[in-house]
Amino acid sequence: MLIVKEPTKFATTPGQYKLTTCITGLFLRRQANRESFLFISMFDGPKIARIYVLIQLASLAYLILSGPWIADHWALLILELFGLFLGVLAIWQMKPSNMNITPVPKPGGQLVTHGIYRIIRHPMYIAQLIVVGALVADYFTFLRLAVLIVLTFNLLLKLNFEEGRLIRHFDGYAAYRKTSWRLIPYLY
Repeated sequence: MLIVKEPTKFATTPGQYKLTTCITGLFLRRQANRESFLFISMFDGPKIARIYVLIQLASLAYLILSGPWIADHWALLILELFGLFLGVLAIWQMKPSNMNITPVPKPGGQLVTHGIYRIIRHPMYIAQLIVVGALVADYFTFLRLAVLIVLTFNLLLKLNFEEGRLIRHFDGYAAYRKTSWRLIPYLY
């Protein structure tokens, strides 16, 4: 493995410096977090947060616009309504003034650990997956399934990114993580 400690020794122009720094990030560990896996340094910032949101919104828009908004089958309709209820409850308990669409804590925001958040740390994410999962099951195509898989994978990456930010922003978040589940109680 190539380890470059000082990329400036190999760079002669500012463009080469940026490229060398980016490539170096592929091989070096992030010492600040002591993460055990190699980390791509260019994915730890506001740009990736916006990319997560863009993928999420594009996936949701496609899934909502490519089929009926209301499930025809009664069981899927109940599942869809449950997901909507869970999402509205999560927003109400979080308070809209405390929310941020990007996975970055708001300055002056408060850590919410009551209500549904006492059990699930990311109820809005699971609510989205329940609603669009019911819609995909009701009006199935392989493309809609692929977009649902992309959305699920994106939300998992987004919540891991968000939790890294929350643990640094809120003193009590590490203890809160030990008493709650990320998405699904008793599973994850």
